[in-house]
Amino acid sequence: MVACLPGYAYLRINLDLYKLFVPLDAPVRTEFERQKEFNTIGIGNLDVVPPPRKTRSLFENSTDLSLDDYHGDRFKRDIPRHNDILRFYVVHKDYLNLLDSEILGKLWDYTNEMMSVTSEFNGKTYGLDNFCKKEGANVNCTNHLNVWLKHAENLFKSDGSRTNPNLQLSYPVMYLFNRPKDIGNIIYGVDVAGKKHEITGARVLTLHWFVNFPLENDNLKAFYAFREACNRFWESKTEESGINFIPHNDKAMDDELRLIIEGAIPFAIPATLQLMLFVYFTNLAKDIRKSKPVEAYFGVVTVVCGLVVSFGICFFIGIPFNPVCSTMPFLILAVGVDDAFLMLGAWRMTDPAKSVEERMGETMGDAGASITVTSLTNFGCFALGYFLSPTPAVADFCTMTAIGMIFDYIYQITFFAALMVYGGRRESEGGLAVYFQWCKCCCKKDKVTDVVPAEQEQPDYHEPTFMHRMFRDYWAPFILRAEVKAVSAVLFGIYLCISYYGCINMRVNISPHKYIRDTSPIQTFVYLADKYIWADNVMPTFHVMNPPDFRNETLRVKFNDMVFRLENTEYSIGRVATNFWLWEYQSFLNDYPEVQYKEDFYKRKYLKNFFNQFDYQQYRGMVKIKDTVPDGDNCISAFTFQTSFYALNSWDKRQAELFHWRRIIGEYPEFDVFLAGIFSPFLIDQRRTIAPSSMQSIGSAIVVMAIISTFFLPDKLSVFIMSFSLISISMGVCGFLTHLGSDLDSVSMGCIVMAIGLAVDFSIHICYRYHCSLEETADGKVIDTLAIVGYPVLQAGSSTLWAMTTLPWIPAYLVRVFVQTVVLVNVFGMLHALLWLPQFISALDPIQRTPRREVHRD
Repeated sequence: MVACLPGYAYLRINLDLYKLFVPLDAPVRTEFERQKEFNTIGIGNLDVVPPPRKTRSLFENSTDLSLDDYHGDRFKRDIPRHNDILRFYVVHKDYLNLLDSEILGKLWDYTNEMMSVTSEFNGKTYGLDNFCKKEGANVNCTNHLNVWLKHAENLFKSDGSRTNPNLQLSYPVMYLFNRPKDIGNIIYGVDVAGKKHEITGARVLTLHWFVNFPLENDNLKAFYAFREACNRFWESKTEESGINFIPHNDKAMDDELRLIIEGAIPFAIPATLQLMLFVYFTNLAKDIRKSKPVEAYFGVVTVVCGLVVSFGICFFIGIPFNPVCSTMPFLILAVGVDDAFLMLGAWRMTDPAKSVEERMGETMGDAGASITVTSLTNFGCFALGYFLSPTPAVADFCTMTAIGMIFDYIYQITFFAALMVYGGRRESEGGLAVYFQWCKCCCKKDKVTDVVPAEQEQPDYHEPTFMHRMFRDYWAPFILRAEVKAVSAVLFGIYLCISYYGCINMRVNISPHKYIRDTSPIQTFVYLADKYIWADNVMPTFHVMNPPDFRNETLRVKFNDMVFRLENTEYSIGRVATNFWLWEYQSFLNDYPEVQYKEDFYKRKYLKNFFNQFDYQQYRGMVKIKDTVPDGDNCISAFTFQTSFYALNSWDKRQAELFHWRRIIGEYPEFDVFLAGIFSPFLIDQRRTIAPSSMQSIGSAIVVMAIISTFFLPDKLSVFIMSFSLISISMGVCGFLTHLGSDLDSVSMGCIVMAIGLAVDFSIHICYRYHCSLEETADGKVIDTLAIVGYPVLQAGSSTLWAMTTLPWIPAYLVRVFVQTVVLVNVFGMLHALLWLPQFISALDPIQRTPRREVHRD
């Protein structure tokens, strides 16, 4: 274990939603990578015309850098920079209209006050000037991004300005002197009227400042401190004005995922202590030879040791830790303690007259084989989950859990088995308890002074505890009564109907709110985004990587046809909402009567004059210019354009529309177009793959479990019954998750795969013990089986439920679904193992079946 501790130095936490939840084969992965490729293309320099057919030197005609920049200032420019946005969404507490002159004026004053907010970090004072993106040669921040508030205040003071013929206040693009201005990214929840979509009201406004600063020293930590100061400032304004200011930035989701991990992992400590208390007190007995509290206590310690080793190895080989993985320690604790219960139960059933070595051999022959098959099936289930899971977060969780299962198994059959041997050697004195002072009083109380001869102990060594006798003498005969079987069959039918109804009504629902805490302030943003931001004005950016020569009329018409089709889908706003530099440039060229379209379209002087116009500066970053192309030739290497869509007020509509956009641009491969910059596209790509991949994962997991079990359950009937029980438990978990409010998503899919692995434990223990029973009748085999493994199964299920009692305090969907799954699989698992499975297997089993042990003896 100590050798694995250095692995913790390689701990890497993955909080990137894109890397965690984007399916590996999702189109958005390609789109994201191509967007990065587009961003690396140089914007070009329109100030200098390169000579024809001449390659420039490294420093010639550089757009931004001089020779000095490559020498004295080189290292300064090579420092990575942090880009972010300080963004605050504004919404009235009653979601009323915000386009009121009084409110707008108040907001403008607040933004100016925000410019003076400061924070203290490491004895230094930081303000917005330390972090904001400067404009041009300015050394201080400006409030230009929010100046529209002042203009809007004047605009909505009276209706007179609204009738100005030079102003068309339409949405999402307004026109000032026929010049388009995109306002779709600053106001949402807009009410419009008339054919021109003129704005009459809005429910969500945006205040923002761009952030860009070098990542050196403690700048990033200082920025986080400043961001918190800004949040406090806007909280005070919320109390003052009755208007809610909701902070949001590009790293907000990362922060939320980190908080989920920080909230979940500490609960592993009380869960471990709870388990230690549980196993200690549930393994006490009046007979000191049967009491194994300290052995059970070390069963939990054994699991913890396996966890420590598992994490060290996982981190060393590069598996990142993510919020889904934060539930893995609780799962390993539950499964590991189950194995300890079975081994202790098997030990109690051995003959105390035999040597410790012989008793351990019988214990490992019974419980060892049982926990081996469950460990292998669990490992196989989670290993399969790694290969079949479409999302990396769930795949990493499955990998960590599979490794954890293996090391827990290794520690159980080595470390814990060795501890049991030490306890067995002093069993008559209290076992391992005699080695610890804190158990001294317990040992004195129960110590056996007069040891009964071995020949007198033999008759009752099959009756180690009251609970085992209770299962043998009361519970097993009770469930085998005809009237009890009839009632049980009816209950099982009702259970199947409810489960099936839940399964067929489980719907795919993937939303950002599932990846953040229930109490997070970002939940308000997600609500606003779902209701307004991702519904009213969706403006994807279409990247054209192989632009046509717009002097060619055929190509120009074909390209315009593609744009026209995008502008006229079911949810398109239309031409008024298209943000396309080409059409504005064509209109600009019309002001020059001397321009010959085919000869002058790509002339640098016209392009330069166009992009230098104040109204068209917004397009400069959208167009990538080739510096090495002779003047007048096609010098555009790539560009982007946008068009807007509305009424996408559900994820089903967004999914359908996204796939429709992709189909349209896919019909024009010669332009090499892809889209990016839309509402959480990874969520939509998951929606398409989650249902089929879930069915594939569940089906494959059940098949693999059945195949593995055949190596340990040679009897075909036992394999069939185990598989049937596994399907029944899995269906119950899926169905009741739906009734509890869970949906089919990447989180629940991982939990369902986990449920299959856990369900195997309950089925295998009963089927394996029943198969090995020496009794001659089916009912006798059931009684013998429950007498031996009934209490360990009850202990295992109860201990797991007890360990889960602290987790509901974590207000996060990720943890909540995990808890629901573990509770359901344990409740249904115990019902199957202690009630329905024994009844079912005894009803199907032929009388006088030859036990496997008898065959081996022959």
